Amino acid sequence: MKLAVHFGAGNIGRGFIAPILFENDYEVIFIDVNKELVNLINSEKSYRVTSINANSSDINIVSNITAIDLASTGELKAALLDADMISTSVGPKFVKDIYQKVAELDNDRNQIFVAFENMYRASSTSSNKVDKLNSNLEVIDAVVDKIVPPQITQSLSVTVEKYGSIILDEDSEGRPLKKSDVVNYKNYDNEFYKKLWLLNGLHLQLAYFAKSNNINFIHEILDKDVGVAFAKETVSQLSTAFNLFTNQDLDHESFTNLIIERFSLSLIKDEVNRICRNPEIKFSKDERFEYPLRTLIANNSDVSSFKEILDIIFENSFSDIDGYDQFRKDHISIGREKFYKEFWELEDYSDRYIEKLGG
Repeated sequence: MKLAVHFGAGNIGRGFIAPILFENDYEVIFIDVNKELVNLINSEKSYRVTSINANSSDINIVSNITAIDLASTGELKAALLDADMISTSVGPKFVKDIYQKVAELDNDRNQIFVAFENMYRASSTSSNKVDKLNSNLEVIDAVVDKIVPPQITQSLSVTVEKYGSIILDEDSEGRPLKKSDVVNYKNYDNEFYKKLWLLNGLHLQLAYFAKSNNINFIHEILDKDVGVAFAKETVSQLSTAFNLFTNQDLDHESFTNLIIERFSLSLIKDEVNRICRNPEIKFSKDERFEYPLRTLIANNSDVSSFKEILDIIFENSFSDIDGYDQFRKDHISIGREKFYKEFWELEDYSDRYIEKLGG
């Protein structure tokens, strides 16, 4: 059996990545900073993953797992030296430090490193400034898509949505995971922006639309005709932006219908405040809101849903959203024109933004 060392034994690691590794015949060793979690994994050595959609649920058991405390350097080094695959789901800012631990090992084993993170080319970006001793270590970029809500119990078991997708860069030489309904090898850039814009972008806009309607969960706004209409309008504009960006003329109807169906799942309890948090990042330049908006404005296309969301964030105060007060103080309070020009750093700032979005 192959060995996978996975950094991050949280809900994503246990609920999505480890089950895929297990299905691909890997023994899984988790690495985590949470000593209690490490001890629990080593005590129980297996856990249950419940996958749900609107109609049914499935239960899978992930077994043959152990865990190592990140601080146990000797044990960690031995595991990394023996690993066939090393992966992460810890948050993008920690990936470079993890990769450095791998790159510094005097090893000639064929190994693959994959960062399963919500960041553009998290694997290669985190590794491109670090020299590696192992010439047989390959870095592969991945796009990961799975809703794993906050868990209500302290057990190892995890509840997730049934849908899941892992896209690995088709330009990579290695094939660490077999193709399946979940795993595929495709054009990385297209798949990353497809997810960032059509899924994350819709998620953000829908969350702020729900917030303005005093609704706490995403499925609740999609129970209302006004919410469904806004979602369809938004996803239509995001699809147009993606096609313009990729110079394609693709019909995204089935993909977008799937997204709305996933967001409508009440059992996930997808909290609006969780999605709205950290607005300075999510509304920043090149992110899920600004980049497709810029693409649409450059092509004189409809941006009505974007304008509606900007109206919401400029006309309301959401102090219960993490990061919103600081975002409002630093960026919203400067006014729309400066927001476009300074926060979004628009080189080709023009009257079109004021015309389409308001001044």
